Amino acid sequence: MRIRSWLLPPLVVALPLAGCASTPTHYPSETATRYVGKRLLDLEMHWSTPEDIGGAGGQGQKATWRFDQYNLAGCTVTAHTDATGIIRKVEWTRGCGPKGTGTVAVGSDEPEG
Repeated sequence: MRIRSWLLPPLVVALPLAGCASTPTHYPSETATRYVGKRLLDLEMHWSTPEDIGGAGGQGQKATWRFDQYNLAGCTVTAHTDATGIIRKVEWTRGCGPKGTGTVAVGSDEPEG
């Protein structure tokens, strides 16, 4: 089978691009912070079941999602809830958002620390 010479340059450019996933339009940290003050179930419905979820009886829960796709390798987002299941704090690791690392609590617009 012969490859036509005019087809080779576009193919050479397209192959490396096919292996790279671009970053989503919204970083995971941005998405998660929009759910502060809402039910953990709402965030689960958006992202699916967290990889790790736990909590002490009656003291709230902690749910963690890992994002290893979209050039976000190593990115984790953790949502902390109160006893009623309402998200009160979100934490993320470097690479999960434009600010890098941080924590957002209810009523706060900017990541801390």
